[in-house]
Amino acid sequence: MIGCLHSINIKNFKAFRDFQLNLEGRHLLVYGANGSGKSSLYWALYTFLQSAQKDTSDVAKYFDLVNPQNLLNIHEQGEVTPKPGAIALTLRNLATKVDTTYRIDQMDHGTKAQPVITKGDLASDFITYRFFFGFSDFRNSEKFNIWPLFEKEILPFCVSTGGTIPFESWNAIKAGNPNPRNLVGFAGSDAYSAFRRKVVGFATVLPGIIDSISRESQKFYDKYFAKDDPANITLKLAVTTKPSVSGSSKKNFKFTEPIIEFGIQIDGETINKPQTFLNEAKLSQFALSVRFAASLVNLHESDLKLLVLDDLLVSLDLSNRMKVVEILLSETFDNYQKIILTHDLGFFREFRRMIGDDVENWCLRSLTGNAKDGIRAKESKSPIEKARDYINGHDLEEAAFQLRKSAEETAKRYRRFAMKDTPCPGEFHSLTEDLKAARNYLLQQLPLILYHQAISGVPENHRDKIMCATDDDLDVDTSLDATTKGKIKCQRRRLRQFLTQTPWQHAQTIEILDAVIRMKDRVLNPAAHWGDAPLYEAELRKAFTLIERLETCLK
Repeated sequence: MIGCLHSINIKNFKAFRDFQLNLEGRHLLVYGANGSGKSSLYWALYTFLQSAQKDTSDVAKYFDLVNPQNLLNIHEQGEVTPKPGAIALTLRNLATKVDTTYRIDQMDHGTKAQPVITKGDLASDFITYRFFFGFSDFRNSEKFNIWPLFEKEILPFCVSTGGTIPFESWNAIKAGNPNPRNLVGFAGSDAYSAFRRKVVGFATVLPGIIDSISRESQKFYDKYFAKDDPANITLKLAVTTKPSVSGSSKKNFKFTEPIIEFGIQIDGETINKPQTFLNEAKLSQFALSVRFAASLVNLHESDLKLLVLDDLLVSLDLSNRMKVVEILLSETFDNYQKIILTHDLGFFREFRRMIGDDVENWCLRSLTGNAKDGIRAKESKSPIEKARDYINGHDLEEAAFQLRKSAEETAKRYRRFAMKDTPCPGEFHSLTEDLKAARNYLLQQLPLILYHQAISGVPENHRDKIMCATDDDLDVDTSLDATTKGKIKCQRRRLRQFLTQTPWQHAQTIEILDAVIRMKDRVLNPAAHWGDAPLYEAELRKAFTLIERLETCLK
């Protein structure tokens, strides 16, 4: 296998002066505040892959100071000897471990005619928050025409058809000028005829692309969003106006752009203007279904296959954000090397937590600095990871602070997501309050009498001894008929499951919560220790293990 993204090197391009990032084939999750270069990283990757299908002059202009379309860093250009602008990606062959670096700059079009980059461009997908704004930005009086959005955000990544690439076919006709050189006579007629053939060709291909995306959108929506709907919802994308031309001279020529409309049916009733009927959250679910369906329909075989998302979820509510994270981490997108960029620190932390045990396959970074002073990617660690480092470095006060921070984040997250208890604006819950709320919530999930009389205090290795391991006693009981025996066996089986599965997990979590509450004030408060470092370090190490278990149980 060739082509996993191994490293990124960007010089004198947009916000970057000299930037390096080693992924080593892993997925990438990046947090960056506004102005820290997050979107510049997105556009560097986009520009690099798109360059494989562009003319050399169209690539060189981005790095040419005298070209008004250049994307050079203005602060770097102020230096006496500025670094030449360049973007270089290193791809690694996973079988041979051999690295190959491809580079674009003003003089070097290193991606031109490179199959791995060309295929990677077609196989990769770039999605920004603009898609969701564009999907819902319609007045009540307007048609839900997503063609302008489709042209910019989806068409560049659509599959080739019959040896042609739809985006290239559209670029050849979108100006609507069949005779730009003002040819006359037969030459002029031929120009109009050739243009008409191109339009007809694109008009023939477009409906098939849209129909495929429409079908996949329905499948995607049904799989991830439909379960909470009170009524059956059917999605539909359709080309309601094909691109067309009329006339054969400059005087009577007319070019008509396509129209792609989006509509839904609710229990069979057609809603032609969804924006007048649905709230933003539901429209966001439709937009997600359409956009991700387009990615899944336009699958290309390629070793380099990136899914790059820039603040994709900025316009979504919290529940939809978490749903998207689940989707991105599911098997649906297993074949992509994912690059997730966000300016929302809370979302960054939630995404990191949901990665869970797969964290070794992710590169977690925070962008620091600015376009003037330079930007670098700093490794981002969770509070529990920082606590481990501080304990090993014998910085006990900072370790205690990070452990408390980890406990607070875990408890607040559980209270918000599992308990659906979001504090009102200005309302504050202490760590103790959050821990006790979680404990009480878990207790409510258990029959209290059963918990206290049959579960609490039973060692783990004794749990399977509470219930009969077999039903041999029933089989030899002649006082019961076969039907009654069957019912009792079924009830026993359910009770075994009850005693050996969720309740035990709840009981274990309750015990951990009790332990954290007991040790909180002494161990997680450095001021409670008068320099008793050996004892305090031992307590911190126990607290670290306890809070690490708490994170796992309340995940």
